[in-house]
Amino acid sequence: MKSKILLFLLLLSTVAASAQFNELVLRKNGVSHKRYKEGSLITLQTKLGMRYTGVIYLIQKDSIYFSEGGIHMRDVAVVYKKQKGRHRIIPVDGKTFLLTNAGIPLFTAGLVISGEPFTRSLLSGVGLVYIPVVLYNLQQLIFKTNKRYRIGSKYDLQMLDFYPPEKVPEKNQ
Repeated sequence: MKSKILLFLLLLSTVAASAQFNELVLRKNGVSHKRYKEGSLITLQTKLGMRYTGVIYLIQKDSIYFSEGGIHMRDVAVVYKKQKGRHRIIPVDGKTFLLTNAGIPLFTAGLVISGEPFTRSLLSGVGLVYIPVVLYNLQQLIFKTNKRYRIGSKYDLQMLDFYPPEKVPEKNQ
């Protein structure tokens, strides 16, 4: 029994513990909205209008350090939301799009057989397939802009310093 407890304690002591890094917390009305740790990608804009994009190298002493330099936390005016990437022009996969395009002649033939003029039936078949694609792209263009969190009355930044400062990058003179 003692050997099992000793083995358990030995295994427990060899498990590596990961420590928390310093964090930058974006809060909305005092409630945590998004957290940025050291090593995460962030896009900021300062009060002077300069835009910084990069990986956070270090968060210490009310400053955010990137690989090219640091910025004070009070100088941040806007935090940009991470972009998901470009949207697709055609909102469905290729096979579905080919099947819908193959349905245009069938739809046109059905309307021509029922007595509609050819041009009108062709336009209705094309409109039936391509109007949703055009509306989808208009929606993406209008509503899917890069959202930004403006630091001020609604949003604020809070720094969580878990460790005392050990190293601060110095600029090469």
